[in-house]
Amino acid sequence: METSIRYTKPMRHFLACLLLCVAAWVPTGATAVAPPSLEEACGSASGLSARSSWLQTSDGIRLFSITAGRGSTAVVLAHQGGASLCGWVSYAKTLVRAGLRVIAFDFRGYGTSERPERRSLLLGSDLAAAVAQAHASGATHIFLLGASMGGAAVVQNTASLHVAGRISLSGTRLWTGYGINEPRSLPRIRAPFLYIGSRDDALAPLAEARGIVQRIGAHDKRGVFYAGSFHGWDLVDAAPFAARTRALVLAWIRSRS
Repeated sequence: METSIRYTKPMRHFLACLLLCVAAWVPTGATAVAPPSLEEACGSASGLSARSSWLQTSDGIRLFSITAGRGSTAVVLAHQGGASLCGWVSYAKTLVRAGLRVIAFDFRGYGTSERPERRSLLLGSDLAAAVAQAHASGATHIFLLGASMGGAAVVQNTASLHVAGRISLSGTRLWTGYGINEPRSLPRIRAPFLYIGSRDDALAPLAEARGIVQRIGAHDKRGVFYAGSFHGWDLVDAAPFAARTRALVLAWIRSRS
């Protein structure tokens, strides 16, 4: 037998209030949780003053991000594989002291960012979210700077992004399935391009690195290769060429801003 329930006006009012209270208490999504500070995420901020935030990618993935510095020129930092944005903190301070704005983020599945069940290799979407954050922060000239995996993503997965320039530290190619672009998209990259690596780096073979520079569609492009096997962000932090590399990158960005 079917039974119907009739609600009086006071009961309806009570239920409506109850639903509103529940809705206010239950988070509407992952972004309802405040992001950690840089110190909480990395163990130490190392003297870098940064604002942390969540980024949302086009496919709904939450990424941890920090913004530091100010100015109309921004550098988006893409980290190495097996690491997080924490590895950029020292170099970020150099860029901020030079008057640049810095946006660093954790790729999906790394650091404090969300680990998706699907599309775990869509790194191009992560970079697009970071570029959007740079625009939202007030930057008018945006440069992408990636190390190793991040450098490869900057090379392979950003042809559709309109930026002022791209810098790759030891980033050559990614395996099939990473992001939305494949290596054949390299001729579509027209913005200025700078590649910095070393001649004996087994993780970024010299012939492959030179091939990347050659295939990039930009007319304004340059490859710099040091002696030794230094890789990724060691080139700006630890290698004997770190000071030279930092000066090179800064001058290259300033001349194109």
